[in-house]
Formats: sequence, structure tokens, C-alpha cells
Amino acid sequence: MISMLVKGFTKAHPRRWTKREVIKEAFKWLFATPQEPRPWWKVIVWWELRRIPVNTILGCVGFMSLMGFFLFITLAHELKPGEDAVEPLALLAAPILFNIGYTAGWIAELFLRIVWRERNPVIASALLKLGLSGSLFCALIPSVAWFIIWIARII
Repeated sequence: MISMLVKGFTKAHPRRWTKREVIKEAFKWLFATPQEPRPWWKVIVWWELRRIPVNTILGCVGFMSLMGFFLFITLAHELKPGEDAVEPLALLAAPILFNIGYTAGWIAELFLRIVWRERNPVIASALLKLGLSGSLFCALIPSVAWFIIWIARII
């Protein structure tokens, strides 16, 4: 995916972009909010254009966390034969709950615009950063917890 972004950026710009620059520009775009006043529907469009990249970030981190969780719970010798490490329905619920929370982001922005009665250009990026960092934290809790348990048991 990154190589596709690099190719897309190099077509638009004559110089060659490094992967680091592409990632930096992608995150700059992700959290950039327009300075001009926007109607309510453009607020929703701003959030929805970012849904797939945010889901991709969270999905990758969540998958790595899940693999770490399975590794550390196995290394800690916690599971008995035939036991499941995690309830399969919980794995399906996590992305659905995240997307409900993500939708709450643009609902909160529209609500705050009504309450404050003035335009605050940083509210969208602040809500997105808060929601993404909170979701990443929640996604990492199981693997970090079992890593600590595993370390505690081998010490």
C-alpha cells in the first residue's frame, strides 16, 4: 500500500518521495482540518473520507496486538487443552464498536458547533486524535497485559 502511495505522490510531484515522507504527509492529511467555515454535510464528508485510513491503522495494530496476545498467553501456559484464548464474538464486536465510536466523532463535532455557537477549526482533529489514540490503547491492552504476566511468571 505504501508503494502505491509513493507512486501516486511521485506522479503529482516530480521529485522522488521516501516512504517516511509519504507517511508523514498521509498523517498530515489525516489530521488536517479546513480553516474556512464548513456546512454540516462537509463535516460528515471530512470524517467519512478518513474512515478507511483510520480503520486500516486500527486494524493493523489490532491484528498485531491479537497475535501478541496469543503468543504471550501461550508462553504464560495459561490455557488448558481445549480452551479458547478469546471469545470469537468479541473479535467481531471490536471493529463494529470502534466504527460506532468513530461515527460519534462527527456527531460530537456537529453537536459542539451548536453548543459553542462559534467555529473551532481544531475540534475535528482533536476528536479524531482522541478517538484514535483511545482505540489504539484499547486494542493494545490485551497483548501488553499478557506480556507483563508472562514476564512476571518467568522472573
